[in-house]
Amino acid sequence: MSCNPSLDQIFGLGGILELRLANYEFRPSQLQMAKAVLAAIDGEGHLAVEAGTGTGKTLAYLIPALYSKRRVIVSTATRNLQEQLFFKDIPFIKQHLFPKLAVTYMKGRNNYICLKKLYHNAPLPIAGGADDEVRELREWSGRTETGDRVELDWIADEDPVWKHLDARGESCVGQKCEYFDRCFITRMRQRALESDLIIVNHALLFANLALQTDEIGRVMPEFGVLILDEAHEVEDVACSHFGQEVSSYQVDELCRDFLKVFREDAEVVRSVEELETRAAAFFSAFPGQEGHFSLNISKGQNGSTIDLRLESGAFFERLKATFQILYHQVQRLTNRPAEAESLVRRLNQLGKDLDEVMSGDSEEHVYWYERRGRGLVLHISPIDVAPILKEVVFDTTATVVLTSATLTTGGSFEYIRGRLGVPEARELSVAGEFDFASQAILYVPKSFPEPKSTEYFLRALREIREILKITEGHAFLLFTSFQQMNRFYRSLQERLEFPLLRQGDMPKSRLLESFRKTPHAVLCATASFWQGVDVQGDALRAVIIDKLPFQVPSEPIVAARLNHLEREGRNSFLEYSVPEAIITLRQGLGRLIRSRQDRGILAVFDSRLRSRSYGKLFLESLPNCPVTDNIVTLRNFYK
Repeated sequence: MSCNPSLDQIFGLGGILELRLANYEFRPSQLQMAKAVLAAIDGEGHLAVEAGTGTGKTLAYLIPALYSKRRVIVSTATRNLQEQLFFKDIPFIKQHLFPKLAVTYMKGRNNYICLKKLYHNAPLPIAGGADDEVRELREWSGRTETGDRVELDWIADEDPVWKHLDARGESCVGQKCEYFDRCFITRMRQRALESDLIIVNHALLFANLALQTDEIGRVMPEFGVLILDEAHEVEDVACSHFGQEVSSYQVDELCRDFLKVFREDAEVVRSVEELETRAAAFFSAFPGQEGHFSLNISKGQNGSTIDLRLESGAFFERLKATFQILYHQVQRLTNRPAEAESLVRRLNQLGKDLDEVMSGDSEEHVYWYERRGRGLVLHISPIDVAPILKEVVFDTTATVVLTSATLTTGGSFEYIRGRLGVPEARELSVAGEFDFASQAILYVPKSFPEPKSTEYFLRALREIREILKITEGHAFLLFTSFQQMNRFYRSLQERLEFPLLRQGDMPKSRLLESFRKTPHAVLCATASFWQGVDVQGDALRAVIIDKLPFQVPSEPIVAARLNHLEREGRNSFLEYSVPEAIITLRQGLGRLIRSRQDRGILAVFDSRLRSRSYGKLFLESLPNCPVTDNIVTLRNFYK
């Protein structure tokens, strides 16, 4: 691609970006990162690059990646980041740098309408207006090029009609479908095959990699360069997709679909109704409180360890027998309807997955369940995804680039490389373009009660009010649990003079928009607001964090990871708990300074930053800004 301009001509002083991109400023760190990405691609090696806030890392990885002669996949943490790439960055790149660039934006199958379901009257929920909605969707399906629900601003996130008509793979029959050539999934796959660049999110990427043998489920073509943006999130996303799950929702949906297809067959209907009854008894056999719990290492009433799978074994055997009866009944039918094949495949797969969950004893996996409302989900999750990622990602891809503003702990990439199974790789850490030393101040109060003490809540409440007076609101209050968030919210609501918003009271996008537009607003939030949230300017003057964000050690996957390290003779607290908390804390504090004009207060109400030996590891990993324990210093900073 010798005809393309050099990276210096693009990123350098007086270069293409400075001349043609509005409000662009030359950033040495951005050019340094871009050159490192190009070197990794040219050398067919891997790269881990930490790019501080303000680097402009998106263009720094995207532009050099397009010099590759191989297909490039860019995987982001969220759909919002996908949309930013596709609708903001790509049009500029095509206009000014790579006019012939072919790009596809891919999402999970449930974002697309299924024509077969839409025109063959898939079972619909009993809801007012469902028929009208189907008519509108049919009319839209005739003119849309993509079948993507993003085109429909009237479709709610949890729209029940859409959930019955989307193109998820469970009921797909692939090439045997009469709509295969017109199918929006088929079209998306074709566009991807013809593309130089494909933009996906982590969930789709790892769902696809976990389905390498499933021709129906797989949607992505092969690739030679993979860029993992927000790579600090990869371990948990990969863990969720390289395991297995079986839910009461899946069984309920399967039974509904069977009844629709075989409603005239009395024998099959009786078996399906028996399946519904036995499934309800089986899923009800697990303890009823909401949350995540271990299946095979549960505490009994007398404190002894029990395996809940043995406790519910009789229910499982009856359910399993009903699966087999229904399977053989359908297989014996001579004039099976066309839909029977996908139903039998789903029935068979559900039975196999249930058997693995209930009978598995692998030391490399954790067996757990999640009660969610009236439903229950059974899981098998790998404890360590590093060997899996090494095999399916790093060993099979010429170049993998991992990037994030928070990849290192204590200045080292060792932790993230170990967790993700990264083999030999170049490493680069580029400082952000913001001057934290003058733009921010870190407040860690001295002699603060420890989070578990009875005095902690009242002292933290007093400190929050003091800081909010200084900043006149304009703050994020980030908590490590919903319980803690709600407790502080209720107390602040009584006497706070500033508008108070709370996560969960409205959709996230509307909540952020309300925060930006409401003068002096204060937002109480938890985990999902610790990262991927961008509020520039005077709307955000303070980020206040209640305590160090250690993961809950009783969570099944966390507990299994800790136990795994301890069995290897390693210190699980220092080798897992502390690095994870450092990365999360850095993400939370990174919400504050998002431009060169921003100024603000970072506050952490956790005395362990000063009193415990590991506190030094946290402080060494945080932005290089003044640290104080004096509230007067905060007032002077804001003058």
